[in-house]
Amino acid sequence: SAKSEQSGYLKQAAAAMRDGQTAQAQIAQANADKVAAQIDLINYRIEQADIVSPITGIVVSGDLKKETGKPVKTGEVLFEVAPIDWLRAELLVNEEDIFEIEAGQRGRLATASYPAEPIRFVVDRVNPMAEVVKQRNVFRVRVRLDETRPWMRPGMEGVAKVSAGKRHYAWIWTRKIINWIRMKLWL
Repeated sequence: SAKSEQSGYLKQAAAAMRDGQTAQAQIAQANADKVAAQIDLINYRIEQADIVSPITGIVVSGDLKKETGKPVKTGEVLFEVAPIDWLRAELLVNEEDIFEIEAGQRGRLATASYPAEPIRFVVDRVNPMAEVVKQRNVFRVRVRLDETRPWMRPGMEGVAKVSAGKRHYAWIWTRKIINWIRMKLWL
């Protein structure tokens, strides 16, 4: 509509010049220049409306269909993009088993969607503070994945196994019972 308005003013300016009405031609030309400035501003805003992520990844939150037509403020988060190349995993380790985990240990992770394709990892960091998740005390353990697969997405869940060294079968089978007895006898 702004371009058609500009075209109309330019026609008025040309007609006024042809008829020798210099003042009318200058007014029409000024109006055409004003509309041209508005067109430039609109084009600038359209260029600024392009959404380009500074990283390559996958959109993990945000929906363009819900945002269409809404006014958006500068700095407002529209989408969150997670880099696929830098995916990390977070393990929730029960407080009974956390003493077995330390940075540098290796392990494997099997996701619920692709359990036949385990992914190797290295323990990066053990959070020193326990938290309650699903009515259990757990520690968050951050691991660095050795590889990524094209099907991997942020938020996937699965099961992880960390190599904690060799133990006798008797120790593995009885340690929880022995720990429970020790706790009861201590009181």
